[in-house]
Amino acid sequence: MTSYHHGWLAGYALPAMLSAGLAWVGLARHSVGKGWLLGSWRSTGLALLVLVLTGLVGIAAGLALPHLAKLPPVAAGLATGVTTMPRKRQEDTTQPYLKFMTLGIAWFRERLEYRMCLDAHSWCARFLDGFEKSTQLRVFVHELKNYLVDRHPTLAKTIANLFDAADEAMIHALEVQTKTEEARRDIDTGWMREPTDEEVYQCRSAFGEAINRCGDLLLCAYLHGRRTEQAELGTLRAKALANDAFNSSSLPAQQSRFSLRRNRT
Repeated sequence: MTSYHHGWLAGYALPAMLSAGLAWVGLARHSVGKGWLLGSWRSTGLALLVLVLTGLVGIAAGLALPHLAKLPPVAAGLATGVTTMPRKRQEDTTQPYLKFMTLGIAWFRERLEYRMCLDAHSWCARFLDGFEKSTQLRVFVHELKNYLVDRHPTLAKTIANLFDAADEAMIHALEVQTKTEEARRDIDTGWMREPTDEEVYQCRSAFGEAINRCGDLLLCAYLHGRRTEQAELGTLRAKALANDAFNSSSLPAQQSRFSLRRNRT
């Protein structure tokens, strides 16, 4: 290896690789419980951009390091004093000075986290697309709760609370639908009249609320699960949407309206 190649490797490639590698570890740890870094092509692009910028900063730092000794002591003292000044705490957004000092890396990390959140909600919306009946939702959500409790026992309380909220919303949607059908049915002839606009709104609003609460439980599966579990979640969805779902063993035992217990053998 020539001295040129050795200098290029030590001065550029190695600092960039180390900086990008450490940045990837930091992103992976920071994303735990928040979603998938590579959940879509946009989040993938933002993650790669953060790694590239971090590598460039690593190269720049390595090149500038020999020149730091030439800085006057006044500049070093000023920089040290600025870092100790009190700052207003901002939890939701990255502070402007931090965006500038990191050459935009902090801003892109903020955008990446926002994109991961959008990816999670978009995935849940696509996954629940196709459910048209509250009964189908109840079958799916019951199996989803059991699936999550088995794999994430430390989140059992959170999962139970999300399930209770979803089950209550689904029961309300069923009650609204039943009352609407009873109001539409003519007692003498047995014919069903067309629903009024208000009845359509009430049914769709109740079912939409049930979808949202089921989405909260599905979001928990997305945030704390892995990509390899998508196939298993898809199997649960297919069983709930199947025509013979109520004749299969996946149907929960209806012991009460608000409490569904899984029978363990």
